[in-house]
Amino acid sequence: MRRTRTARMISRALALTVAFAVVLLGAVGTALPAHAEPPTDRGAPALPSRAAVKVDGVSVATADTAKRPAGPRSTMSNGDAPVMKLDAGSLGSAVRMVDAGHQPYAGCTPYISGYVSKSGLMVRIDYLAEIVCNFYLAGAGQAYVIERTSGSPYNGQVIAAATPFSFYNGYYGYSLGAVLIDGKVYDGGAVMEIGFDLGLQTLNGATWAGCFTLPPGHRYLTPCFGVGTTYVSVGVGTGGFGTGLAPGRLDLLASWTQTSESSSQAFHTARQNQAAYAVYEFDWSNDLCTWAPDNPLGFSFERSCIRHDFGYRNYKAAQRFPENKDRLDSAFYEDLKRVCAGYDAVLQPPCYALALLYYEATRIFGFQKVTPEQIAAVAETMPDAPAGKAPAA
Repeated sequence: MRRTRTARMISRALALTVAFAVVLLGAVGTALPAHAEPPTDRGAPALPSRAAVKVDGVSVATADTAKRPAGPRSTMSNGDAPVMKLDAGSLGSAVRMVDAGHQPYAGCTPYISGYVSKSGLMVRIDYLAEIVCNFYLAGAGQAYVIERTSGSPYNGQVIAAATPFSFYNGYYGYSLGAVLIDGKVYDGGAVMEIGFDLGLQTLNGATWAGCFTLPPGHRYLTPCFGVGTTYVSVGVGTGGFGTGLAPGRLDLLASWTQTSESSSQAFHTARQNQAAYAVYEFDWSNDLCTWAPDNPLGFSFERSCIRHDFGYRNYKAAQRFPENKDRLDSAFYEDLKRVCAGYDAVLQPPCYALALLYYEATRIFGFQKVTPEQIAAVAETMPDAPAGKAPAA
């Protein structure tokens, strides 16, 4: 009986170990998306499809056909120094060359190009990735766009991916795409990178010698998998490039709309120097206290209303208003109370009463909808002869 129980325990432990190993290997595999599967049954390699993260302010655009290549690059663009080279010792007569004269230099070279256009805070990136070889083989690839803006919550993530390509018994392929970035809405977009996943398989047994120096403006994103075999896969990128958007726009907006006095002061200082922040294209317009007096009973509420308008208008433009409304209203109330604190003690009670009226109006209606009757009721509490300075009634 004891031996049977012991055997069962060992069997269960082994089963758990095997299951854990399978899960671990699966996790490692998905961490290397550039590593594709070799072709089977005379087909092209199957690359793991790049799935772009879905975020507000980023949308796929129709690729510009003018940027689509009219035909393959000349295979002579590889010259005698292809980037992804075959092992010359494995060639023999197995490799069918596009140009027989270059047999000792059999290999492939990736090319990535991008075009950035900007109108206001709307950025468009057209991107193209190509692979050109000087011999016939099977291949697959996909281009994509990676966020590289420091501080962006999406830094390092793929925000757009083009349609993959594949070929068999060919020597050229390309992946073309376009993406639109709304700088008012998307949190990032200042620095981007175009990536290119590749999988290449020889057809007649020739092996790959490795991946070597890339064309200018390109870099490797992953190791070169499969060196010494008939199948190689790799990720290539352009390195980060600027789009013309300024980084940290939403962070700056948040810093100017907090409840603290320092936040309020920073906003009003920036408002007096709007040219210094022109690149962010904030909406500085306002209609002061909207449906209420700007300076009720002489109390100076207009500056508080200006900051409140700024927060409302820019968070609506950023499509983040609902989740920030309560804070914007609370900041407005704190601004009003700081105004009241600056008056003599005898004037503070009616001022605080008005501040509460204005705050409740914004909290409920979204704007300062205060009636003349409400203000008249507060006016009855105003002192007849207040000590010190008093607002003009």
